[in-house]
Amino acid sequence: MKKVFFVYCCVWVGCLLLIPESYGQVERKLTIDSLSTKPPVGDWIFVPHYTLDGNAKNYPGPKTEAPQSPFAKVSTLSYPLIFHGEEPTQRIADFLEEEKLPQQAFSVELWLLDHVNQPVGALVTEKGRNANEEPAWLLGYYENDVIFTLVTEEAPTGTILNAQASKPWKRYWHHVVGVYDGNSMQLYLNGEKAGSTPVKSRNDEQSEKTALELAAYMNHEPYMDLENLVRSLRIYDYAIGEVQVQQRFEALKKQVENGILYPDLFHFNAGPYLNYATPESIHLLWETDRPASAEIQYGTSLPLTHQLRAEEHKTIHEITLEGLTPETTYFYNIIAKDEEGNEIESGVLTFSTAVDEESAFSFALIGDTEARPHINDRISKLVWEERPNFVLNLGDLTDGGFAPHKFEWNYEYFAGTRQLHSRIPVFPVPGNGEADLYWYRQYHKLPGNESYYKFTYGNAEFFMLNSNEREEAFAPGGEQYEWLKEQLAQSTATWKFVAHHHAPYSADENDYGNSWEGPSNLGDVHMRQIVPLYEQYGVDMVFFGHLHTYQRTLPIADDLVNEENGVIYVQCGGGGGNLEDFAPARAWFSAKTYRGHHYATITIHSNQLSYKVFDTEGRMKDFLDIEK
Repeated sequence: MKKVFFVYCCVWVGCLLLIPESYGQVERKLTIDSLSTKPPVGDWIFVPHYTLDGNAKNYPGPKTEAPQSPFAKVSTLSYPLIFHGEEPTQRIADFLEEEKLPQQAFSVELWLLDHVNQPVGALVTEKGRNANEEPAWLLGYYENDVIFTLVTEEAPTGTILNAQASKPWKRYWHHVVGVYDGNSMQLYLNGEKAGSTPVKSRNDEQSEKTALELAAYMNHEPYMDLENLVRSLRIYDYAIGEVQVQQRFEALKKQVENGILYPDLFHFNAGPYLNYATPESIHLLWETDRPASAEIQYGTSLPLTHQLRAEEHKTIHEITLEGLTPETTYFYNIIAKDEEGNEIESGVLTFSTAVDEESAFSFALIGDTEARPHINDRISKLVWEERPNFVLNLGDLTDGGFAPHKFEWNYEYFAGTRQLHSRIPVFPVPGNGEADLYWYRQYHKLPGNESYYKFTYGNAEFFMLNSNEREEAFAPGGEQYEWLKEQLAQSTATWKFVAHHHAPYSADENDYGNSWEGPSNLGDVHMRQIVPLYEQYGVDMVFFGHLHTYQRTLPIADDLVNEENGVIYVQCGGGGGNLEDFAPARAWFSAKTYRGHHYATITIHSNQLSYKVFDTEGRMKDFLDIEK
């Protein structure tokens, strides 16, 4: 391998050849817009297929498999490419037959979702097994830097086109296309030409045996897979034109806007999704990529003996299974049927109804699941191993899943958590990431107006608030303040918990004043308007997220540490959001801090509470036992 080529992304930027589009428009140009209906020689969809382990392993409905190398068990298939100074974290090779690899004109397309704040990348290339030989061609992306290279007769070390993907669609999506027409190279970003340069014929003296390889570079993003970044790949054995590039980009955008994971495949693109369980009922939601009716089969053993039909043909269904027995495990299966009579099944899954008042129970805390399904996959698997009765999600289920960003639910939130919430129900509160409540309400069936509510589980009562309205609704006389005051005054539960998204107390480094330059408010002052109710009515613990770190406070009352009558505040924002950090000095209320992705569990029996916090490797980071 010529080392100077494989570190090109670091040192060759000054050598880029960006030539105006009009240059080199000669008769041997092979772009053929009329061939826009000609299928590609390779077309692959990438979706993470996250499932639980063991007998709980289940991916609901059909799916499209990502390409596999026939030599997957051989790690020394060929030399790895160094890209932006990194070795690949994942490689797939030889997944297109060599005889299908284009000999002259070709086009290559990557559809990418980059929604992390760490540098990650991927490339697709045709290369031989000789380390001293340049790849025949390469199309790569790394932290908004896009490169397209081609070996030709006049450039045996490769001609390079480079551009910055500085205008992603919907903030995170990149459509990257490299085209060689026999006369020139073109590079397209999100439907627009980003550069072109004239070149001669491809070099026929390349290695006699080459292979297609797709590689990921995720060294800065633990647990991230190629499928989290690359969503589709296409190879054409001809040069597609600008019109076809734009048409393809529009088709991909439409697919994302509709939350479709697999084009031309009847499938579940959300759920099954359990939320709000009671002793006698549970809410169940699912979404299909097209309008469909469904039959829900359920029972306490197999074969399933009860049926409930959802006759209306629509994409999102939410139903309530009622008349159930408390503290009982149920099995269920969803059979969806589209308007053409095609059927898909979720597979047999399980759930449990809420426990009796005297029974022990356990629940998990997850916050700020946001943009990393690969982190939420880790947390989901670890939480499942604990077998909690339910999960509290402390808001920011998505990073910004408002009405125009439906994909953040289908491609990210459900992708990482569906494996868990198809078996363990979730009780959420809205965060600023879903403050418009548009998809939040469509994907949940909760009491009241769904943005704030309460529920009872065992001998505990949970008060779930919408802190997006904190400035007015949390002030004395405000809607949620008065509602909570009434509900707490009536509560006779042994344990009282409050959950919302924003932080009354937090030692975050810069959300409440830049602590590296001056003093901090150590929390949201608007949130503290409602804190007197927590103290007056004996709330035991308050859970929130918003800050992407972990912190547990000492018991607090009247803005002082009070071990006897204080309220404990737990900041549990360790899901898939971008990690944050703490102020340089310890806060007066701090009992424990941790910077890293995490989750918590709480087990209650009678007047005993056991609280634990774990990182994404299952290592305990904090614990607390309380006896009332």
